[in-house]
Amino acid sequence: MTPVEGAEAEASEPPRLVRRLDTSGLVAHYVTSVMGAGVLLIPALAWAEAGPLSLVAWGLLILYSYPFALVFAKLSVRHPTSKGVAQFVEAAFGARAGRIAAVFLLLTLLAGNPVLGLAAGRYLLAAVDPAASNRASLLAGAAVIVFCVALNLWGIKVSTRVQMTVLGSVVLLLAVVICLALPKGDYGRLAPFAPHGWSSLGSTLLICFFGFIGWENAAPVAEEVRDPGRTFPKGILYAVSCVGLLYFAMAFTVSVALPETSAGQSDLTAFVRLLQVATGSGLESTGYLVAGVLLLLTTNAWCLGTSRVVFALARDGLLPTRLSRLSRRGKVPTRAVLALLPGYAVPVVLLLVTDSGETTLIKASSATYLLIFLMAFLSAARLLPRGRTARLNLALIASTVVMLPFFGVSVVVALAMLLVSVVAERRLRGRVPPSTETGVLT
Repeated sequence: MTPVEGAEAEASEPPRLVRRLDTSGLVAHYVTSVMGAGVLLIPALAWAEAGPLSLVAWGLLILYSYPFALVFAKLSVRHPTSKGVAQFVEAAFGARAGRIAAVFLLLTLLAGNPVLGLAAGRYLLAAVDPAASNRASLLAGAAVIVFCVALNLWGIKVSTRVQMTVLGSVVLLLAVVICLALPKGDYGRLAPFAPHGWSSLGSTLLICFFGFIGWENAAPVAEEVRDPGRTFPKGILYAVSCVGLLYFAMAFTVSVALPETSAGQSDLTAFVRLLQVATGSGLESTGYLVAGVLLLLTTNAWCLGTSRVVFALARDGLLPTRLSRLSRRGKVPTRAVLALLPGYAVPVVLLLVTDSGETTLIKASSATYLLIFLMAFLSAARLLPRGRTARLNLALIASTVVMLPFFGVSVVVALAMLLVSVVAERRLRGRVPPSTETGVLT
C-alpha cells in the first residue's frame, strides 16, 4: 500500500477517540458528575421534610445508587462508545429506537445541563455580591459554562487532571467541616425519629433522588476509558463509596448540628450556618465559594459527557459530520465541544429574557432524566445475561416506574420531548451516513 493509499484508508475510517482515562480519572468523572449541590443543599431540605427519618432515605438511595451505577457500567463495558444510552437502546431494540433515544438524550442534556453552570455562577457571584440580581447571576452562570467548554477543548486528560486536583481540595474541606461540627451536635435531635410521620419518607426520597443523578454521565466517556472491563468495576466501587460516605456523613451532621432555624432554607444559608457551627465564625463567602466550585466541577464533567454524545451522533450521521472531526493534536473533538455553546445558549437566553431562575429548568427537565434511566434499564433487561446484575436491574425498572408519577408536570414535558424526538428522527433518517469527509482536522 502506498503512503497516499494508506492516508486515504485512514481518512475513510470513522474517527475514534483515544483511550486516556484510567481508574482515578474515571472516579473523578463519576464523583463530579454526581456530587454537585446535593452534598451542600439537599441534606438540609431532606431534614426539614422528614427529620431523622431522612437518614433512612439517604441510606436507601445510597444502596440504590450502586446497582444504578453498576448497570450503566456493565452496559458501557459491553458497548464502549460515546453514544451512551442511545447505543444501549440501539443494541437492544434496533436502529430506529436508538436514533430516537439519541435525539431525546441530546435534547435532555442541552436543556438540563445549563442548570449546573447557572447555579455555579449564582453562588460564585454571591461570594462577592450576595445582593446580585437574577440576571447578573445568570450572566455569571453563562460565563461558567463558557469556561467549562473552553477547558474541555484541552482534552479529557487535562480536564480530568483539573477535576481531580480541585475535587480533592473540596472533599477535604467538606470532611474538615463535618469533623468539626459533629462534636458540637445535639444527638437528642434524633428523637422522635419520624416527627412528620412515616409517610414523609416518600417525599424525602424524591428530594434526595436529585443528589444521585449523574451516574449515567460515565457512559459517554466509555470510548476513552483504558481497559473498560477492569477500570469500570473499580471506578464504580470507589466512586459509590466516596459519594455514599460523604452524603451520609453530611446528612447526619446536618441532623445533629444544623440550627433548627436553618434547616429549611432553600439557598446556601444552611451550609453557611453549618460552617459557623464548625468554625465558630461567619464564613458566608466561603460557603458560597465552596458550592460554586463544586458545581463548576459538575458542569465541567457534564460538558465533557455531552460533547461526546454530540461527537458520536455526528459520526453516525444524525448531526453534521464535521462535528465528528478530531483535532490533529490531542485527538480532541473540538467542534463537538464548541457546538455545546449554541445548544446551551437557547435555555440560558430564554431564562434571561423571562428573568427566570435555573429552578425552572430543573422542574421542566427532571422527568426527562428519569425516562433516560428507564430506557437504559429496559435495554439492560435485554442485553445483560442472567445473574445478580440482571435481577438488580429488574428492581431498578420497578423503582423508576413507581417514581415517575411523582414528578407531576415534568412528566408531561418529558413525553412532549419524546414526541419531538420521534418526529425529529423521521426527518433525520434520510441523512447521508458519515463519509470520508469525516476525519482529522488539517
